[in-house]
Amino acid sequence: MAITGGVKFFNENKIKDGTAVGSTGDASAKFALDLDVDTYWRSVGSTDSDTETLTVTFASQTIDRILILDCNFKSFTIKYDSGGSFTHFANVTTIGGATKTNITETAFAQDSSYYEFDSVTTTRLQISVTTTQTTNAQKYLSQFIATSEIGTFAGYPEISSVKIDRNSRSKRTLSGRFSVQKSLETFGYSIKFKNYSVDSLYSVDLDLAFTLLESEDPFIVYPCGGRYESKHFRYAAPGFRLKDAKLVQISKTYKLKYNRNIYTNPVD
Repeated sequence: MAITGGVKFFNENKIKDGTAVGSTGDASAKFALDLDVDTYWRSVGSTDSDTETLTVTFASQTIDRILILDCNFKSFTIKYDSGGSFTHFANVTTIGGATKTNITETAFAQDSSYYEFDSVTTTRLQISVTTTQTTNAQKYLSQFIATSEIGTFAGYPEISSVKIDRNSRSKRTLSGRFSVQKSLETFGYSIKFKNYSVDSLYSVDLDLAFTLLESEDPFIVYPCGGRYESKHFRYAAPGFRLKDAKLVQISKTYKLKYNRNIYTNPVD
Protein backbone atom coordinates (compact mmCIF):
# COMPACT_ATOMS: atom_id res chain seq x y z
CA MET A 1 0.00 0.00 0.00
CA ALA A 2 1.33 3.41 -0.92
CA ILE A 3 -0.02 6.86 -1.70
CA THR A 4 2.67 8.26 -3.95
CA GLY A 5 0.68 10.69 -6.05
CA GLY A 6 0.46 8.28 -8.98
CA VAL A 7 -2.95 8.04 -10.69
CA LYS A 8 -5.00 5.24 -9.12
CA PHE A 9 -7.62 2.93 -10.64
CA PHE A 10 -10.25 0.97 -8.74
CA ASN A 11 -12.99 -1.52 -9.51
CA GLU A 12 -16.46 0.01 -9.46
CA ASN A 13 -18.17 0.52 -6.11
CA LYS A 14 -18.75 -2.95 -4.62
CA ILE A 15 -21.51 -1.75 -2.28
CA LYS A 16 -23.53 0.20 -4.88
CA ASP A 17 -26.35 -2.38 -4.80
CA GLY A 18 -26.48 -2.43 -1.01
CA THR A 19 -29.10 -0.97 1.33
CA ALA A 20 -28.14 2.19 3.21
CA VAL A 21 -29.84 3.14 6.49
CA GLY A 22 -29.24 6.38 8.38
CA SER A 23 -29.87 6.94 12.08
CA THR A 24 -31.61 10.12 10.90
CA GLY A 25 -32.23 11.32 7.37
CA ASP A 26 -32.97 7.72 6.46
CA ALA A 27 -35.00 8.69 3.38
CA SER A 28 -31.86 10.23 1.84
CA ALA A 29 -29.42 7.47 2.89
CA LYS A 30 -29.70 5.75 -0.51
CA PHE A 31 -28.17 8.81 -2.17
CA ALA A 32 -24.75 7.92 -0.69
CA LEU A 33 -24.65 4.92 -3.08
CA ASP A 34 -26.29 6.31 -6.23
CA LEU A 35 -23.12 7.50 -8.06
CA ASP A 36 -24.68 10.97 -8.40
CA VAL A 37 -22.42 13.80 -7.23
CA ASP A 38 -25.43 16.10 -6.84
CA THR A 39 -27.34 14.00 -4.26
CA TYR A 40 -26.53 13.55 -0.56
CA TRP A 41 -27.33 11.63 2.58
CA ARG A 42 -28.16 14.33 5.09
CA SER A 43 -28.98 14.02 8.79
CA VAL A 44 -32.06 15.61 10.34
CA GLY A 45 -32.06 17.63 13.57
CA SER A 46 -28.47 16.70 14.41
CA THR A 47 -25.98 18.69 16.50
CA ASP A 48 -22.36 18.10 17.47
CA SER A 49 -23.54 16.28 20.59
CA ASP A 50 -25.30 13.63 18.45
CA THR A 51 -23.57 10.67 16.86
CA GLU A 52 -25.16 9.88 13.50
CA THR A 53 -24.61 6.56 11.73
CA LEU A 54 -24.87 5.46 8.12
CA THR A 55 -24.98 1.66 7.81
CA VAL A 56 -24.75 -0.15 4.48
CA THR A 57 -25.69 -3.83 4.12
CA PHE A 58 -24.73 -5.76 0.96
CA ALA A 59 -23.84 -9.18 -0.44
CA SER A 60 -20.45 -10.41 0.80
CA GLN A 61 -17.59 -8.43 -0.76
CA THR A 62 -13.81 -8.30 -0.38
CA ILE A 63 -12.54 -4.73 -0.15
CA ASP A 64 -9.25 -2.94 0.52
CA ARG A 65 -10.10 0.69 -0.38
CA ILE A 66 -12.71 3.19 0.88
CA LEU A 67 -13.51 6.69 -0.40
CA ILE A 68 -15.91 9.17 1.15
CA LEU A 69 -16.54 12.01 -1.28
CA ASP A 70 -17.94 15.49 -0.65
CA CYS A 71 -18.80 15.47 3.04
CA ASN A 72 -18.54 17.88 6.00
CA PHE A 73 -17.35 15.41 8.67
CA LYS A 74 -14.86 16.50 11.33
CA SER A 75 -14.96 13.59 13.82
CA PHE A 76 -15.91 10.18 12.44
CA THR A 77 -15.11 6.46 12.38
CA ILE A 78 -15.61 3.81 9.70
CA LYS A 79 -15.84 0.12 10.64
CA TYR A 80 -16.75 -3.20 9.01
CA ASP A 81 -18.84 -6.14 10.22
CA SER A 82 -16.66 -9.01 11.38
CA GLY A 83 -18.84 -11.90 12.51
CA GLY A 84 -21.78 -9.82 13.75
CA SER A 85 -20.00 -6.87 15.36
CA PHE A 86 -18.39 -3.78 13.90
CA THR A 87 -14.58 -3.89 13.93
CA HIS A 88 -11.82 -1.42 13.07
CA PHE A 89 -9.84 -1.76 9.85
CA ALA A 90 -6.10 -2.48 10.29
CA ASN A 91 -2.90 -0.97 8.84
CA VAL A 92 -4.57 2.06 7.33
CA THR A 93 -2.94 4.57 4.95
CA THR A 94 -4.86 7.75 4.20
CA ILE A 95 -4.62 10.96 2.14
CA GLY A 96 -1.17 12.47 1.97
CA GLY A 97 0.37 9.08 2.79
CA ALA A 98 -0.32 9.29 6.54
CA THR A 99 -0.50 5.95 8.37
CA LYS A 100 -3.14 5.13 10.99
CA THR A 101 -4.08 2.16 13.15
CA ASN A 102 -7.72 2.43 12.05
CA ILE A 103 -10.15 4.73 10.23
CA THR A 104 -10.84 7.30 12.94
CA GLU A 105 -10.64 11.06 12.46
CA THR A 106 -10.96 13.68 15.20
CA ALA A 107 -10.08 16.92 13.39
CA PHE A 108 -10.71 16.24 9.72
CA ALA A 109 -10.67 19.41 7.58
CA GLN A 110 -11.03 18.26 3.93
CA ASP A 111 -14.22 17.65 1.94
CA SER A 112 -13.26 14.07 0.98
CA SER A 113 -11.00 11.26 2.15
CA TYR A 114 -9.44 8.03 0.93
CA TYR A 115 -8.23 4.96 2.86
CA GLU A 116 -6.11 1.92 2.03
CA PHE A 117 -6.11 -1.00 4.49
CA ASP A 118 -5.63 -4.75 4.88
CA SER A 119 -8.19 -6.61 2.75
CA VAL A 120 -11.38 -7.72 4.51
CA THR A 121 -14.46 -9.68 3.46
CA THR A 122 -17.68 -8.34 4.93
CA THR A 123 -21.41 -7.72 4.44
CA ARG A 124 -21.79 -4.42 6.33
CA LEU A 125 -20.01 -1.09 6.72
CA GLN A 126 -20.83 1.70 9.13
CA ILE A 127 -19.82 5.36 9.33
CA SER A 128 -20.31 7.02 12.74
CA VAL A 129 -20.13 10.83 12.67
CA THR A 130 -20.07 13.09 15.72
CA THR A 131 -18.96 16.61 14.82
CA THR A 132 -18.99 18.61 11.59
CA GLN A 133 -16.54 21.20 10.28
CA THR A 134 -19.15 23.90 10.89
CA THR A 135 -20.43 23.66 14.45
CA ASN A 136 -23.81 21.92 14.79
CA ALA A 137 -24.37 21.64 11.02
CA GLN A 138 -26.32 18.71 9.58
CA LYS A 139 -24.01 15.85 8.59
CA TYR A 140 -23.90 15.14 4.86
CA LEU A 141 -22.15 12.79 2.42
CA SER A 142 -22.43 12.56 -1.36
CA GLN A 143 -20.71 9.25 -2.17
CA PHE A 144 -19.60 6.26 -0.09
CA ILE A 145 -17.36 3.93 -2.13
CA ALA A 146 -15.88 0.62 -0.96
CA THR A 147 -13.84 -1.26 -3.53
CA SER A 148 -10.52 -2.89 -4.43
CA GLU A 149 -7.60 -1.37 -6.28
CA ILE A 150 -6.77 -2.38 -9.87
CA GLY A 151 -3.45 -0.54 -9.84
CA THR A 152 -1.50 2.71 -9.50
CA PHE A 153 0.76 4.28 -12.09
CA ALA A 154 4.39 4.05 -10.93
CA GLY A 155 5.40 6.90 -13.21
CA TYR A 156 3.71 10.06 -14.37
CA PRO A 157 2.18 9.82 -17.84
CA GLU A 158 0.68 13.02 -19.13
CA ILE A 159 -3.00 13.59 -18.42
CA SER A 160 -3.19 15.71 -21.54
CA SER A 161 -6.70 17.05 -21.12
CA VAL A 162 -9.57 16.94 -18.68
CA LYS A 163 -12.85 17.55 -20.48
CA ILE A 164 -15.72 18.83 -18.36
CA ASP A 165 -18.91 18.92 -20.39
CA ARG A 166 -22.23 20.45 -19.30
CA ASN A 167 -23.84 19.67 -22.69
CA SER A 168 -24.80 23.34 -23.04
CA ARG A 169 -27.56 24.22 -25.48
CA SER A 170 -28.25 27.82 -26.44
CA LYS A 171 -31.10 29.34 -28.39
CA ARG A 172 -31.36 32.92 -29.59
CA THR A 173 -34.67 34.55 -28.72
CA LEU A 174 -36.57 37.14 -30.76
CA SER A 175 -35.18 39.87 -28.51
CA GLY A 176 -31.64 38.92 -29.50
CA ARG A 177 -30.79 37.43 -26.12
CA PHE A 178 -29.66 33.85 -25.62
CA SER A 179 -31.43 31.18 -23.59
CA VAL A 180 -28.83 28.71 -22.29
CA GLN A 181 -29.59 25.31 -20.75
CA LYS A 182 -26.98 23.08 -19.12
CA SER A 183 -27.08 19.44 -18.05
CA LEU A 184 -25.17 17.80 -15.18
CA GLU A 185 -21.43 17.70 -15.82
CA THR A 186 -19.56 14.76 -17.29
CA PHE A 187 -15.80 14.20 -17.16
CA GLY A 188 -13.37 12.78 -19.69
CA TYR A 189 -9.61 12.15 -19.36
CA SER A 190 -6.93 11.62 -22.00
CA ILE A 191 -3.67 9.96 -20.91
CA LYS A 192 -0.47 10.01 -22.97
CA PHE A 193 2.71 8.01 -22.46
CA LYS A 194 5.31 10.20 -24.18
CA ASN A 195 8.77 8.72 -24.64
CA TYR A 196 7.82 6.37 -21.79
CA SER A 197 10.44 4.06 -20.33
CA VAL A 198 9.88 0.34 -20.82
CA ASP A 199 12.21 -0.78 -18.03
CA SER A 200 10.75 -3.01 -15.32
CA LEU A 201 9.92 -0.09 -13.01
CA TYR A 202 7.65 1.71 -15.48
CA SER A 203 6.49 -0.97 -17.91
CA VAL A 204 3.93 -1.97 -15.26
CA ASP A 205 2.09 1.24 -16.20
CA LEU A 206 1.74 0.03 -19.78
CA ASP A 207 0.48 -3.34 -18.49
CA LEU A 208 -2.08 -1.50 -16.35
CA ALA A 209 -3.18 0.60 -19.33
CA PHE A 210 -3.82 -2.53 -21.38
CA THR A 211 -5.70 -4.13 -18.48
CA LEU A 212 -8.05 -1.14 -18.47
CA LEU A 213 -8.44 -1.29 -22.25
CA GLU A 214 -9.44 -4.94 -22.10
CA SER A 215 -11.86 -4.48 -19.19
CA GLU A 216 -15.52 -5.08 -20.01
CA ASP A 217 -16.56 -3.38 -16.78
CA PRO A 218 -16.37 0.32 -15.94
CA PHE A 219 -13.72 1.36 -13.43
CA ILE A 220 -12.94 4.31 -11.18
CA VAL A 221 -10.10 6.70 -12.04
CA TYR A 222 -8.61 8.80 -9.21
CA PRO A 223 -6.18 11.30 -10.80
CA CYS A 224 -5.02 12.92 -7.53
CA GLY A 225 -3.99 9.49 -6.22
CA GLY A 226 -4.86 10.50 -2.65
CA ARG A 227 -2.52 13.53 -2.55
CA TYR A 228 -3.72 17.05 -1.89
CA GLU A 229 -0.88 19.00 -0.28
CA SER A 230 0.50 22.14 -1.93
CA LYS A 231 3.74 20.38 -2.90
CA HIS A 232 1.66 18.17 -5.21
CA PHE A 233 -1.17 20.52 -6.20
CA ARG A 234 -0.62 24.26 -5.86
CA TYR A 235 -4.19 24.60 -7.15
CA ALA A 236 -6.77 21.81 -6.92
CA ALA A 237 -8.34 22.05 -10.37
CA PRO A 238 -11.55 20.14 -11.16
CA GLY A 239 -10.60 16.62 -12.14
CA PHE A 240 -7.72 16.50 -9.64
CA ARG A 241 -9.53 17.24 -6.38
CA LEU A 242 -9.89 14.70 -3.57
CA LYS A 243 -13.57 14.35 -4.45
CA ASP A 244 -12.90 13.62 -8.13
CA ALA A 245 -13.08 9.83 -8.27
CA LYS A 246 -14.96 9.18 -11.52
CA LEU A 247 -16.59 6.02 -12.85
CA VAL A 248 -15.40 5.72 -16.46
CA GLN A 249 -14.85 3.41 -19.39
CA ILE A 250 -12.39 3.70 -22.27
CA SER A 251 -14.18 5.16 -25.27
CA LYS A 252 -11.40 5.56 -27.83
CA THR A 253 -8.74 3.37 -29.41
CA TYR A 254 -5.16 3.03 -28.24
CA LYS A 255 -2.43 4.40 -30.50
CA LEU A 256 1.02 3.04 -29.71
CA LYS A 257 4.45 3.08 -31.32
CA TYR A 258 8.07 2.56 -30.34
CA ASN A 259 10.18 5.69 -30.49
CA ARG A 260 11.72 5.87 -34.01
CA ASN A 261 10.40 2.34 -34.56
CA ILE A 262 13.26 0.82 -32.55
CA TYR A 263 11.77 -1.84 -30.32
CA THR A 264 14.23 -1.35 -27.45
CA ASN A 265 13.34 2.35 -27.27
CA PRO A 266 10.69 3.97 -25.04
CA VAL A 267 7.04 3.91 -26.04
CA ASP A 268 4.77 6.71 -27.24
